[in-house]
Amino acid sequence: MAEQTPSQPEALDETSKMPSSIEIEMKKAGGATTVSLPLQSKLAHLLAVVITGVIALFVSACLADGASVIRLKDASELPRITDKAYIKKGLNYRADELLGPRYGVGLHHDSSGTFWSEANAGATLTKYIEELGEPQVIAAVPSVIATDGLKHPVHFLSCHQLKKAGLSAMALAIIAEVASALMIIFHGMALVGLLGGVAKYAKVFSALIWFTLVAGFMVVIGLALGIMEEEWTCENPFIPKIKLSEHFRFTYGIIFGYIGYVSALLVLCVQLVFTSTKDGAERPADARYSVGTSPAAPSLKAGLFKVLGGVVVGLVLNAAISLSVVGGVGYFKAPPPLDPEYNYCAGQKPYDAGPGDNYFDNVACEKKNIVQVLEQAGANITRGYVGGLDAGTWRVPITSRYVNTDLCPVNVHWHLGAEHYSAGEFDEYGTGPKINKTLERKEWSITHPRGGRELASKDKKMRLGYRCHHYKEDDAKFTTEYKWQYCTNMKVGETYEVHWPHSAAGACGTDWQYQTPFYDGVFCKDGVINMLTPLNTYEKIGVQGQVFVIVNDEEHKIDNLFDGMVYDKGDFGDDIAMYTGSTTGTTRDNEICSRYAPITWQVDRKCHLASASSFDAMCKKMMEQKDDMSGDVYPHGARELVDTEYVANNQQSRE
Repeated sequence: MAEQTPSQPEALDETSKMPSSIEIEMKKAGGATTVSLPLQSKLAHLLAVVITGVIALFVSACLADGASVIRLKDASELPRITDKAYIKKGLNYRADELLGPRYGVGLHHDSSGTFWSEANAGATLTKYIEELGEPQVIAAVPSVIATDGLKHPVHFLSCHQLKKAGLSAMALAIIAEVASALMIIFHGMALVGLLGGVAKYAKVFSALIWFTLVAGFMVVIGLALGIMEEEWTCENPFIPKIKLSEHFRFTYGIIFGYIGYVSALLVLCVQLVFTSTKDGAERPADARYSVGTSPAAPSLKAGLFKVLGGVVVGLVLNAAISLSVVGGVGYFKAPPPLDPEYNYCAGQKPYDAGPGDNYFDNVACEKKNIVQVLEQAGANITRGYVGGLDAGTWRVPITSRYVNTDLCPVNVHWHLGAEHYSAGEFDEYGTGPKINKTLERKEWSITHPRGGRELASKDKKMRLGYRCHHYKEDDAKFTTEYKWQYCTNMKVGETYEVHWPHSAAGACGTDWQYQTPFYDGVFCKDGVINMLTPLNTYEKIGVQGQVFVIVNDEEHKIDNLFDGMVYDKGDFGDDIAMYTGSTTGTTRDNEICSRYAPITWQVDRKCHLASASSFDAMCKKMMEQKDDMSGDVYPHGARELVDTEYVANNQQSRE
């Protein structure tokens, strides 16, 4: 009997009972099945567990360490942080002087343990100024520093936007820490097969969290770069603005940020490529991939290339965003041109070495018969003379011509008579014109061999130093008066010692290079000169000295006395004495000494003739400078010769 053709429903029912291709494959494999993760998925989750643990440790370290993000630069690199307008009021500090040389800031708190919204002083600086007034607050700065009262400085200085940025970075770090702990649990559960029932959603969840971590690290890096390069406004008059990159450098936190970004990016790519929404479903025991993925699953080599490509794209994106952030805050912009009429060197003379210590005030040279100052100037520079103060093996003068160093001249001035002593050239046997009536000298005395001459006027006393041996009463060039147009209180036939202070911190090559007083020029640029440890003044500050007798004779004209010592003209500059000393002037002697030391001195041992017109031309050029140098177009009094016990024993010669 013929077999009856089945109806459509019966045929469909029979078809549904037929084994699937997967079941056939399973039977061909011997029937063994498993629900465990394929090896590549296991390795992907294992990698995620390890990296998540490392990220959690890194973030914990940055949150726990109060200097994990930034730390102050070395003192030699630090500019003044307080407003320049307050220097004359006694407020003149670098950040290390206010906060300590090892001060740093972490994600959660600073190196003193103070949180972003706390002030150890009890209130903000603005509040104290309102309550007490500026003079009282300035006077209290040293005691506040001693008690860590300035920390946390962001809150104390009322830098509100900077504080918000710091708190935002901290919040992102806490989110990353929580997410890391969550993902350790998640990937651990995946490894032991506890996510089989929700595998379809597990991959989506994993990708979402890792993408969030990648984006979070990118945001934190951008925040760090932006915070560092932005100029922040603070609501107080003492430190109204601050740019962190001028005072701080990054520590390991930024490195951890980049490592975290790359690590999270790697895990994200691996999860996307080597895990499946079918992970945990029943599959043949020897199948390399989860059920339903084998036709589309990549080979190991192809998968690795995909991961590598994803990481490279992420790195390029991060680099682009980092550059955009720092570019957006002006990192790549040329600094704005300085106001040509603004003298940024004015007021740079330092008065304190530490907070409010008045270190640079003149002090007694000795205390209880113990020398308490560094080497002094001007000294005896006669060849063969050696000072009595031990300068050690490291405090040595600059021996090269200053033009061959990073120093530039920042001032020129001169003293009445020589402050230095060179036997046979300018000494107690030198001569000169009779009392200069224009200076109204009423009396003078000679103290032999080192005292020089004391002069007095009706209003003040000016001291005359040593004179040269060139003067002749019967020679017209020493006695014929000159009509001075720019220099004042000058006398033909008189001896003058010219000084050219040089500095590596000068406004070299600008309109403001030359300054009166010379201290402003010497200390014009912050962060170059260290007056205390590590001491570098004798390397960064130098003075040239050369002694002249003025004559009214153009045969002795010198083309340029303004820019430095005269060399290579006859015997000019042929025999130079070099040693380390101090600043000079009549406010110092052998009882009261200068604290501006040690600095290099290079002094010509010979006395030279110079025409009055040469000096007047120098004064003319001084009066043409941007800064007002009228305070140096006349002679200053001479310091008495320094006693041997205060002179350094490091004299050198250059011929």
